[in-house]
Amino acid sequence: MAVVSDDAAHLSDDAAASRKLAPASPGWNGAIAAEDESRRWTPALLARAATLCALPLLVGLFVASATFPGGSMVPWKPVMVDLDVYRQAGRVLLEGGDIYSLPGSLPFLYPPFAALLAVPLALFPAPAVQILWTVVGVLAVLAMMHRFGLSGWVLSLAGSVAICLVEPVTQTLAFGQLGILLTALVVLDLVPGPRILPGSPRRSPPSFRRRRLPEGAMTAVAAALKLTPGIFLIYLLAVGKRRAALVTVAVGAAVTALSWVVAPAISADFWGRLAHGDTGLGHSIIYYTNQSVMADVIRVFGVSSSVSTLALLPALLVVLVGVWAAALWHRLGDVALAVTLCGIAGLLASPVSWSHHFIWVVPFALCLIGTPRRSATSGEQRTATRLPIWYQIVGWLFVGWVVAAPFKQLPNGGDVELTWTGSQHWLASMTAVLGMAVLVGSVALAWTRRRIQRGEPQR
Repeated sequence: MAVVSDDAAHLSDDAAASRKLAPASPGWNGAIAAEDESRRWTPALLARAATLCALPLLVGLFVASATFPGGSMVPWKPVMVDLDVYRQAGRVLLEGGDIYSLPGSLPFLYPPFAALLAVPLALFPAPAVQILWTVVGVLAVLAMMHRFGLSGWVLSLAGSVAICLVEPVTQTLAFGQLGILLTALVVLDLVPGPRILPGSPRRSPPSFRRRRLPEGAMTAVAAALKLTPGIFLIYLLAVGKRRAALVTVAVGAAVTALSWVVAPAISADFWGRLAHGDTGLGHSIIYYTNQSVMADVIRVFGVSSSVSTLALLPALLVVLVGVWAAALWHRLGDVALAVTLCGIAGLLASPVSWSHHFIWVVPFALCLIGTPRRSATSGEQRTATRLPIWYQIVGWLFVGWVVAAPFKQLPNGGDVELTWTGSQHWLASMTAVLGMAVLVGSVALAWTRRRIQRGEPQR
């Protein structure tokens, strides 16, 4: 994989997209984010934004509270078990206790920095935190979809549909999980496109206009909260964005160091166990909703240190293929698809990726649809890359499988997953199989298009 210079990459990503992507269809006028760079928030604009967010917020509050048995919206009684764990970890940290030995059946498995940010969650009443957490999650979904080119009523309706029908989004809100926030941090950091916050003056350089934080900063925060987004550091290096990679490393190291200062014993415990291969998961890694490649291997061959080591090989292969696919599409000008493919690879390669972690199917679906986007440098309206039918079929099979989650009908619990038949293992592994098909297909398609651009004969 050839590496381009950081400065050239920083200034040319969107310019490349402007050259290589076709003009937007007029039928999408009014449905894409083509706001003027100098626009500022006004009372009228705030009122319109509140109106457009109302339906997704109502849907989000409903699914967050009523998805699981025993929950209800009126009276407000959600069953946000993950959010409860976060709040408990924040409370225990305040009391000087061990956040990795919480009472109850669900452990806290995140880095100490996540517990540090969970402290404010423990300071306020549970209902207020639950509602605010849900609102932030819904707005994060809308912000991601806006970055991919949706706006106005299209954004409002599409966001409501995603929140209501896309299983990873629905369950993440219902669990009170942070997966949506992690995905949004990376998308809003690395994917060029329309931004929500008011812009900086037009005299600012185009490549820096409207960016509030240096590229890589929000990705670093995501990786410090949960290690999986660390794959994007490899992506940044692969595409030659050394400055963004340096920011990612610097910010990640800074917040991790802050955690060491605030909670040295807990930090030493977490990183020490991790260095010895102890993730704290135990046998839960084989649980049927874990849709990672490593989980598939361990469920087939059993739980042991040698099998866990063996399972690292296909996980490493997924990382290599995923970053390769992302780098190829980055150089073809479709940064949105590149970042999305890298996100999918990170999920498949992670030791644990519960089915509700697959938030990346939302950006991937928008890439498949070909939502019009605007170049952050030129301001011109563009459509996403046109993808061939065979790729669309493979892509939608992956998205549909994740959303429908038919593997949830398999027998589960009590380590029964270790006794599955061959057909049951095959069914459980289809998320990884289809995900790898997407990554390999992305490499093949990008490679072919690069050869065509170079005028090389096709074989």
